[in-house]
Amino acid sequence: MNSAALQIECSDQPLDFCFHASRPSLLAAALVDGTLEIHDFADLLDDDEEEDSLLSSTPVHTQLLPTQTGGTKQASCRSVLFTKHGDLYTGGTGGDLAKLDTAIVCTFTTKTSPKSVLWRINDASYNKAAVHVLHEIPETAIANQGLLVSGDDIGGVRVWDPRLMGTADNQLKKKPAGCLFSWKEHEDYVSSIDHSADGMTLLSASADGTLCVYDLRMAQQPSIYEKDKIVRRSDVQDDELLSLKVMKNGKKVVCGTGMGVLNVWSWGTWGDISDRFPGHPNSLDALVKVDEDTLLTGSSDGLIRVVTVHPDKFLGVLGDHEEFPIEKLAFTSDRKYIGSLSHDNLIRLWDAAILSEDYDGDAKMSAASAVQANSQTHSGDEDGWDDVDEDEDMKEGSTDDDDSDSSEDDDKNEDQRTGRFKTDNEKFFEDL
Repeated sequence: MNSAALQIECSDQPLDFCFHASRPSLLAAALVDGTLEIHDFADLLDDDEEEDSLLSSTPVHTQLLPTQTGGTKQASCRSVLFTKHGDLYTGGTGGDLAKLDTAIVCTFTTKTSPKSVLWRINDASYNKAAVHVLHEIPETAIANQGLLVSGDDIGGVRVWDPRLMGTADNQLKKKPAGCLFSWKEHEDYVSSIDHSADGMTLLSASADGTLCVYDLRMAQQPSIYEKDKIVRRSDVQDDELLSLKVMKNGKKVVCGTGMGVLNVWSWGTWGDISDRFPGHPNSLDALVKVDEDTLLTGSSDGLIRVVTVHPDKFLGVLGDHEEFPIEKLAFTSDRKYIGSLSHDNLIRLWDAAILSEDYDGDAKMSAASAVQANSQTHSGDEDGWDDVDEDEDMKEGSTDDDDSDSSEDDDKNEDQRTGRFKTDNEKFFEDL
């Protein structure tokens, strides 16, 4: 199978990771033992010899938490986020949010500075539930400095103004300092968060099978009290929603499910899905957007697949975790590598050159990987990707008008990308 270009080893299992917005080789890893590690893998890319990429290790969320049996357990660092401007935030399983001093933690050190944590909000979530996901909405009309969004383990979503976080709490509003909006619409953990291009609409997916859509423009109007004018909640789906991306220039919303189906909503029609893309044999825990038509999917069968949405096509396999589930995918800021996370101590980096529009055919992606991965995909599901072809035949005459919104250039790019994978397969057989 295709091997990772690089492996970054953490001191314990990472639960989340994030790349720096302007320093592509800088990575923050949130660990299960409550610490935050910063790694710089620039030297690893330039040198064949193994070197330690660790810059710093900071205990951030290491407090003891009570258990239901009356005992205690150590907290974990559950989520981490580098913002566009380079600020660094973490969320813990104890329901706390922290901001770290990047000037300290992003510099090589063998000691932990007591000044590494700039501030901490202890009650950042509903009932101090774990902060499962952190998300940034860049500069909008609501906040020139951008907004921070958190989703917790019991379905809560909160929108924060980073400029006010860490100051004195507003006792009158009964919300933590910096919390602009707070909703509890989901009945299970918030798995993923995304936003519209203009930053005025926020979306959250949950394991309870619902998609929630929040109108931030309406939410900031003090005269608007009707919740249904601010929040729309989808019908409960038959499966968990585990990942979320806005696609097709804001016309479609795609969610990965526990049964391996991509559920598709048409923008503005939030009740039930408008389409479904079956074919993955296992759950879809991670999605990352390549462009408006193309996604990378991370599945619990360990494969990173390349797919297009409308038309629904499987293009190939980028990498393999050898049957370990993939929990997260993310591009480096220069989009040269894809990072992936699984159930071990490694964060793997995969060469993303084959996904680039100016790919020249010389980038190294193992053809054997694509061949074997196709075989494994079908063996994992008897119908496999044939289901997709059948669905496409059935939908050919009844697809919505906006489902055919791809331009001729988009079709050309898709054909070129598909050709890359096919060419690699053909080269593999030529060498036999």
